[in-house]
Amino acid sequence: MNTSEMIMVLLGVLIIGGGVFLAVKGKSSMIRERFGSGVSPENERKFMRTVGGAVCVIGLDMLLLVGLSVKYHISQEVTLAILGVGIVLFVGILLFGQKYYRR
Repeated sequence: MNTSEMIMVLLGVLIIGGGVFLAVKGKSSMIRERFGSGVSPENERKFMRTVGGAVCVIGLDMLLLVGLSVKYHISQEVTLAILGVGIVLFVGILLFGQKYYRR
């Protein structure tokens, strides 16, 4: 494993840690202005868990990318496809949370 792969692993772990922090200890005021408009007050905590899960998906996507690049030689097209899937899942989870926990 080279230096860039180790940095990706470290970033992936830090992003997952940030997502877990948002899900467990995060305050709803952290994301209310940006993502939480229209989320009912009784569902703000659940929405924070949803946002934390979405952030964890990005970290897991990075770890998957590093794991595949260590095991197999993957091309740039496959790398972009994996990153694209991670971003689509991230946005999908956020949109699901906004729709499901709306007032």
